[in-house]
Amino acid sequence: MNDFLFGPDVRPSAEMTVALINTSTARGGEEGLNDTDTLRAMGGEAKVYYRPDGSKAEILAMRKLRDRLDEIVKVPDNRQRFAMLNELFYSASAIPQIVTHAEDPRPHFHYTLEDASYVDHLKGVTAYALSRLIIIGEWQRLRTCSGTACNRLFFDTTRNGKRLYCDSRTCGNRIHAARYRIRTAERSLSEN
Repeated sequence: MNDFLFGPDVRPSAEMTVALINTSTARGGEEGLNDTDTLRAMGGEAKVYYRPDGSKAEILAMRKLRDRLDEIVKVPDNRQRFAMLNELFYSASAIPQIVTHAEDPRPHFHYTLEDASYVDHLKGVTAYALSRLIIIGEWQRLRTCSGTACNRLFFDTTRNGKRLYCDSRTCGNRIHAARYRIRTAERSLSEN
């Protein structure tokens, strides 16, 4: 889907949020955030160009942010979600600004000052993405995979917003193959 619905800032920020949340043991089964290279790779894929400092303290702070973001995603009502997101903006000393830079010359928002920590940059980026999804009425596009034994979060950017699986080639195929086996077995029993 193009960025018309989400805007050029929301989609990469939401994708970074999902990638970060999915590093949790609660989502993926094992700790997925162990080093700075992981942060750099996630940022590169989502086109979030801030640079981590590489410290163990930063990794621990990112894990704490990740767990907080997952709590926000799981909260059932928007009032509580608003309070949690506003807390993230506040703790990041969020000061939205329009900027351009070498990695992305298009005008876009930064939510913290240039010298803010990596963790504060990510607090601002992720809080913005989640807030924006609420504001534009597209919160339901953040969902947990419907695949058996899969608890991964995904951001549905399809036109109709009806995607069910984090990855149709793995989780989706497993479900479809299982249903096919059941239908085949039922047909076989009815023929005998």
